[in-house]
Amino acid sequence: MALWVVEAVRSVLRDPALLLLAPATAALHALAPAGTLRAEQPQPRGTGDAVRCALPALPADATEVLIACGDTPLLEPSSISALIATRRAAGSPIALAAFHAEDPTGYGRVELSEEGRAVRIVEERDATDDGRANDLVNAGLYAVDRAWLAGALPTLKPSAASGEVYLTDLVARAAAEGTPAPVLLGSGIDLEGVNDRRQFADAAAALRERINAAHLERGVGMMDPTTVWIEPTVSIAADVVIEPNVMLSGNTTIANGTRIEAGSRIHESVIGEGCTIRSSDIDGSTLASGVDVGPFAHIRPGCTIGAGAHVGNFAELKATTLSAKVKVGHHSYLGDTRVGEGSNIGAGTITANYDGEKKHATVIGARVFTGVGTLIVAPLTMGDGSKSGAGAVVLKDVPAGALVVGVPARTIGNG
Repeated sequence: MALWVVEAVRSVLRDPALLLLAPATAALHALAPAGTLRAEQPQPRGTGDAVRCALPALPADATEVLIACGDTPLLEPSSISALIATRRAAGSPIALAAFHAEDPTGYGRVELSEEGRAVRIVEERDATDDGRANDLVNAGLYAVDRAWLAGALPTLKPSAASGEVYLTDLVARAAAEGTPAPVLLGSGIDLEGVNDRRQFADAAAALRERINAAHLERGVGMMDPTTVWIEPTVSIAADVVIEPNVMLSGNTTIANGTRIEAGSRIHESVIGEGCTIRSSDIDGSTLASGVDVGPFAHIRPGCTIGAGAHVGNFAELKATTLSAKVKVGHHSYLGDTRVGEGSNIGAGTITANYDGEKKHATVIGARVFTGVGTLIVAPLTMGDGSKSGAGAVVLKDVPAGALVVGVPARTIGNG
């Protein structure tokens, strides 16, 4: 969630974003985009103390500070820009975003002056019953003058009810100084925070809808967008068709004319033009144009599949290269294998690439034909144009053009 907020901020502001975390969540720093500044709040003493911990890590020449909560993943860049413009236009040291909540439980309530500016924010635990009836709530998004913020933070006192230092007390301070905070009234859809698993699921669904809508507008076809999950790092060309219950993640690229059929998962992969992926799992691999996969195939990381190749149902590939027009039959396993152009890997063919200690490579030449149930014990090479009979257990290199059969396999013909 925090990284969604960081990206929204980065899309608006030239200056670097700063991610402030607690020790329990400090590992998130490693996932932040390059150039993101970091700070930590040693103990959870409230939002005012959090900003106090962050301020020294900001660039010394920054004159304006945007503060956003890490649990608002739906935050739109347009809201950030509008809030900054609102503060500058009003000439106030602080401006905040607020929205009318259907259920304001858990939010601080924003009290307005007759002129519509914020004079106070009351946290729910400190509010009276009448105060809790107010549905105008604080979104936790602020634009603040840096110098004023640095002077005001040390004056904040811990709450008697919680012992926390509230950043929201700055609103009352600004009003007392005669410069009440202007309020950007936004949408709860964009500004709501996430406090439990239900809200997390709601936010995820909203993000899914936002991402899918953008792809649909660019010409991507989806039969049921409500069941398609696409991460923002995925690039999809127009005229790609995506069936229901598909998940696309990581830095995945899908080229024009490809069809991703129901139940497929593709992660960190490049899919070429005119491919068909049927209910299969592809991870960390590259497919050229016209590749046909599945149903129920598993392509593990490190695979490269050439143009026009076919990977059949229940086949599994790992760190394997298939040249153009290779066919891999159903229920086959190829690991650490290189296959030449036009070869046919019969159903149930397996490369035994692991000897209990190390992985070994198999090289299968061009126009090779392996019979059903062939077992190839690596390391070895099958030469161009060679063949194996059904059920053969191949323990030694096979010369080009040779035919091997049996257990263990022996040569009975060549050329």
